[in-house]
Amino acid sequence: MVIKMQFGKRILLLLCAVLMLFSMFPAIRSGASSGPSLVTTLTDNAVQRGSKKNFDVWARNASGEKIRATVTHNGTRLEPTWDDSEKASYTLNFTEEGENTVTVSASSDGGKKKQLTYRILYRRAEPGEEIGRAIWSVEAFTVGCGYIVEPTEVPIREGETAAEQLLRLLSENGLVGYYGGTAKSSFYLAYIADGMASGERYNSYLRSAVPTEPRRLDLSPAIPPLLTPHLEESMTFFDPDDYEKNWVGYLGEFAFTNGSGWMYSVNTVFPNVGFSDCYLSDGDVVRVQFTLGYGADIGGFSSVGTSIPDVGTQPAGGYYPVADKDRLTEALCRARTSGLLGRANVREAYNAAQDVMAALDAVQETVDAAAVRLHDALAHPADETQSTGPDDSSSNGSTEPDSIAPEPDASDATPDVSATPETAETAEPVSGTPSETASDPGTDSEASQGCRSTAVPTLLLLIALAAAPLLTAGRAGRRREGNGRNG
Repeated sequence: MVIKMQFGKRILLLLCAVLMLFSMFPAIRSGASSGPSLVTTLTDNAVQRGSKKNFDVWARNASGEKIRATVTHNGTRLEPTWDDSEKASYTLNFTEEGENTVTVSASSDGGKKKQLTYRILYRRAEPGEEIGRAIWSVEAFTVGCGYIVEPTEVPIREGETAAEQLLRLLSENGLVGYYGGTAKSSFYLAYIADGMASGERYNSYLRSAVPTEPRRLDLSPAIPPLLTPHLEESMTFFDPDDYEKNWVGYLGEFAFTNGSGWMYSVNTVFPNVGFSDCYLSDGDVVRVQFTLGYGADIGGFSSVGTSIPDVGTQPAGGYYPVADKDRLTEALCRARTSGLLGRANVREAYNAAQDVMAALDAVQETVDAAAVRLHDALAHPADETQSTGPDDSSSNGSTEPDSIAPEPDASDATPDVSATPETAETAEPVSGTPSETASDPGTDSEASQGCRSTAVPTLLLLIALAAAPLLTAGRAGRRREGNGRNG
């Protein structure tokens, strides 16, 4: 009786293993048939005023490996402006007014294909005409110096590159830039310097136009303790006092570390093209940020590529997770132009938001909460006023907002608080909602076979392990019965 019960249990175990095998097939087939994935920075049904627009494409196969995408504009195939191990960048040149069609497609995993279709309405603008506004900031949080230029709106003019806007922004804020190339081609921002810098060149780089009202850079660097161990481990040169020794009045490449310099992001993405190849659209958020570690300290390491001399000592991604602070940057910009910074609750929320901006490793929840608080304060400003000035500890040298001047009545403030920041951390830009097509030639592709070749044998092994004791137990049981009869 006992032997029969043991035999039944092993039969049940065998049946369970078989059921597990068949239950895994849908998952195996699903993973194999997922095919390529596509993400872009385009938005479907967008209205485009500028004659040029940049966008990025992330194309991956089912295993997450980068693959090449095919991009067409009104049926004409485009080649990447730049292509690296993370993404490919493209430039659209608009000549036909009205609806333009952009398709992005990729094939992988045994011929599976995915295609996104975007329709963009182009409305031509005259050369030099304002076609929108972007929010810009220049940040030195990695050296404890806050904003060099606080978030501010900058007009976008037809035919103008981001390099031209940057140089105009620096000039309007009393500073100069030293750069390589030209504002139209191969532009490289090497240093941001005192507005009264006299040399037309510095370390072979050309100085931008002298501002009408020059000011000093006026920095007192203090490397955040969070960064020190990372820099000591990954940099071949690191001197926290290097600025005072060698660079006073000039902040740029090779100050403090061998991995320092200026980088920029547009709508949270660090482009793999320079300022002179970047064309902005209305509503873009551009953050020019000083890095000490090839971008690993500001979330932009992946855009640097592998051409750095000591890439083997660098982290695979970044020193720490970096939150999306674009919405908070927008809120700070709105606050500066609201005329409400004298109100106590607005000033407190504004100062708190700057503290969050200065926290290099701030989590997304904290960033979003700071943005919501500032939006709410702008929507409901307090009656009492608060003195400004001493509380602005996170900004160094940038001009005080014009909004400290006479304040409007609360009834005149109509900030848009309908869109609250997302609470989820954004790892990659989210595309619009384009028309999407996908084709699946079947599940017998190499990828699907490869997937089964690893999962199925494992399950077969489980079945064999379950069946072996069963067969052995049956034979042993018969032997024990026979021996009993003969003995």
